[in-house]
Amino acid sequence: MIRSMTLVACLTLSACAVPVAVQVPTPTPTPMPAPIEAPQSAKERFVTSVASNGCAFTSGNSDLIMADAVLSREDLARVMTELSAEGRGVIDGDAFRVTSGACA
Repeated sequence: MIRSMTLVACLTLSACAVPVAVQVPTPTPTPMPAPIEAPQSAKERFVTSVASNGCAFTSGNSDLIMADAVLSREDLARVMTELSAEGRGVIDGDAFRVTSGACA
C-alpha cells in the first residue's frame, strides 16, 4: 500500500514538472463609444436650421425650419427675440435673417 502511494505521489509530482501548452485568448480591442454630444439649445438648433436653409427664416420655409429645429411657436418667438437682442439676427422685410455663424 505504501509502495502504491509512493508511486502515485511521484507520478503526481512529475506531472507538475511537465510544461503544458495552454492557448490563452488575446483580448480583442473594443471600439470606444462615440462621445456623447450635449444637446443643442433651441436657439442653436434654430440658427443651424436657418443657416442650412439660406440664412433667412421666411413664410416659405418656416414649416421646414420649425420641424428641423423641433420648435413650437412660443419657442420660435423667444428664440428670435433673444437672437435680435444679442445682435445675431435682424428682421429684414418679411424675413428674419441670422447674422452670425455660417451666415455672417
